[in-house]
Amino acid sequence: MKRSEKARLMMDQISQAYGTETVKHIPEIQELLLSNAKILEKSEDCGLVATRICKGLALYALSHTHDFPEVLADLHTQLKVEAVKYDATAMTALLLPIWF
Repeated sequence: MKRSEKARLMMDQISQAYGTETVKHIPEIQELLLSNAKILEKSEDCGLVATRICKGLALYALSHTHDFPEVLADLHTQLKVEAVKYDATAMTALLLPIWF
């Protein structure tokens, strides 16, 4: 899948979560999704946006374990694969000078 197609798909996923009634009542999640959607629109860096959203959702889930919206869990699941790839690449790049 081309980078622009992947970015468009991710933007649709973010927009779908952002537009739900549940998320409209959670300002910190609205800000997380909106700020990362802007980054995605400018750079089309799907990995960076996926990892930022996944980490933000995980932090939010820690303090809202009993009332974590299912739509956010679904978004996390949709973006997690891309986030893990990005994190693995970043970690490899950081550790490469130490390994060799």
